[in-house]
Amino acid sequence: MTPRQARLRLIRDLIGLFLITAAMLYAVALVVANEQSQAIETEKRRAFEHLSSMRASIEQRIQANVLVMRALKPEILWQDTPDRERLQNVINEFLSSDLDISHLALAPDLRISFIYPSEGNEQLIGVDYRGVSAQYHEILRAIASQDILLSRPVELLQGGRAFIARLPIFQPDGAFWGIASLVINHEHLFNAVEFYDHPEYQFLLQRQELNATASAIAGSVDVLKSDPMTTQLRVPGDVWQLSVAPRYGDWLPAQHDLSKIWLIGSALTAVIVFAFAILIFTQHRLRRAVHTISFQARIDPLTELANRHYFQQQLERTILHAHKHEQNFALVMLDLDHLRDINDALGHDIGDRLLQHVAARIRKELNPGDLLARVGGDEFALVLSDLEGPHIAESSAKALIHSLMNTADIQQNHINITASVGISMFPADAVEAQQLIKCAELAMYAAKSTGSLSVSFFDEELRRSTEQHIALHHEMINALDQEQFHVEYQPVIETATGLVKRCEALIRWQHPERGEISPSEFIPIAEKTGSIIALGEFVMAQVLKDWNVMCDAGFDFTIAINRSPREFNDKDVAMNWLSALDASGMPADKMMIEITESMLMRNKERQLFNLKRLRAAGVHLAIDDFGTGYSSLNYLRSYPIDVIKIDRGFLRDVPHSRQQTALVEALLRIAHTLDMDIIAEGVETAAQANFLKDKGCHFQQGFYYGHSMRLETFIAFCQAHNQRITG
Repeated sequence: MTPRQARLRLIRDLIGLFLITAAMLYAVALVVANEQSQAIETEKRRAFEHLSSMRASIEQRIQANVLVMRALKPEILWQDTPDRERLQNVINEFLSSDLDISHLALAPDLRISFIYPSEGNEQLIGVDYRGVSAQYHEILRAIASQDILLSRPVELLQGGRAFIARLPIFQPDGAFWGIASLVINHEHLFNAVEFYDHPEYQFLLQRQELNATASAIAGSVDVLKSDPMTTQLRVPGDVWQLSVAPRYGDWLPAQHDLSKIWLIGSALTAVIVFAFAILIFTQHRLRRAVHTISFQARIDPLTELANRHYFQQQLERTILHAHKHEQNFALVMLDLDHLRDINDALGHDIGDRLLQHVAARIRKELNPGDLLARVGGDEFALVLSDLEGPHIAESSAKALIHSLMNTADIQQNHINITASVGISMFPADAVEAQQLIKCAELAMYAAKSTGSLSVSFFDEELRRSTEQHIALHHEMINALDQEQFHVEYQPVIETATGLVKRCEALIRWQHPERGEISPSEFIPIAEKTGSIIALGEFVMAQVLKDWNVMCDAGFDFTIAINRSPREFNDKDVAMNWLSALDASGMPADKMMIEITESMLMRNKERQLFNLKRLRAAGVHLAIDDFGTGYSSLNYLRSYPIDVIKIDRGFLRDVPHSRQQTALVEALLRIAHTLDMDIIAEGVETAAQANFLKDKGCHFQQGFYYGHSMRLETFIAFCQAHNQRITG
């Protein structure tokens, strides 16, 4: 490349850099303009809320005042003595209340003959409204309307200004009796609703005349100069206009500073321009390429941490250094909980950003001599060097977990992340890199099985337990092939009739050597390894066969089965289940699928789609062990759930424990409010059964009625039980 070509290329790159700079600054300007527009719209929405509140307050206050006249109308017609003592007593009751009434004047045949209170108003006695031109027109309007008419502030004959509400009074035979005028202190009214005292806004109340010229009733007409928000205010016999504007004339809030956006945008532009400038003037492209290849071989590109291979090399060097200086260190394996769920729900881009966020947080917690690497999709490895003992490693691990618990804000998504931590110690647990990593991973898996936010150390018992779990998993796979599993049914009693109307299908494992293995032992392992899907399909197939046998025996039961959240990840699972129901002849409304509360919290679109499809076909959906998780009323409304199963733990001390009894009553009220069927699990005593019956629980299930049974035994039990109930 000649010098001239180099100069031309440099000029071309600089022109491109200039255009990029201009485009970015223009984008920043658009962002600022959009932010300003949104801030103004938000402020106007707030102002309109205050405007609506002010309108309601004024209308309610005026209505409260004029209702006095309607209340006094019978008294006015009833009284026929000049002093009207009874009427005065009634008026006193209203004047002593929190209203805005100054006085009341009565004018039979439009001549004032009574005014109360009379103090300061004596000169009004005998005044004929026909001679008061300023008020006579409004009086004629009130007589024509035959209803209350409120006049805006007018000059009073005795001095001052006030609202006047006029009520034409007609005798029972329809003859015109006269006019009643209620003088309302408008300033007292406006002060009562804080019309003039709002710290952020100023209001204007005006009457829209026929000639479209606005006349102010209260407030300053300067409000009209500030792009006001307006609404109609209805008063007896008229419609006024209420307007609001910022007190200081600008809809953009003073605290909304847009200079930060300009500063950030300019800084970002400067950074990008600087980066491009470096790229333009770099002379070491080949060296950069070689460096990039080396970097990718050792470093995870997403988090820019050491990858598993490079970390193992670093760990081996750390072991040699620790051997030489007789030092202890801890290898910490940290696994993020539910990262796969976050990827499924929010997308892998968000998941990648979350991993970057986690890596940055862990870096801040480490000492300069510690190592950090990303060794798996959601796993991080740390080496905490030169420790005094395991307690230091544990406190450091807990500090890491606590740091990660803070909410991460990623692309307008607020994500709470938790982690499980396993720790192995050098040289106590192992002296080789591979063995040390394996020990830490086993401890991490133990922590995950304990639950989120757990820290677990490696020990020999953990090794044996892990080996047993692996062996149990393999035996489970073989047990499916060798038909060691079977399905049992537990009766569900309809509370109102006492009859068996439903049942729950429960899987059981009869091991040829160990005997019956509890579901609490093998179900968690099946969930972790994915074998739960095969177990679920086995239960479904068996239930479809057994339902037909029950029908032949005269029982048209609804059968509940438990399905794992993992099964709902398949987009076609609902259609597959419905097809199996159709092929077996079992109606969809005779199947009830129980799901856990944790599944609702994940809010996956695919899972929600499958649930809606099942419910639309008639399949009942129940929340199993309701109250033990984190579901809210919002989730119950959002999901197509129609049955709630109250966890057995809530009934343990019912009805003897007041606290437990109140809690169960609250759960029952929630279900009744949402119009859902309720099944109470764990009923073991007659007292519990009677309590649930009194509280309107629809169905009951528990050892008080019967344990789970094989099909033949279950059918015989139902025949005997229902026959005993029906006599």
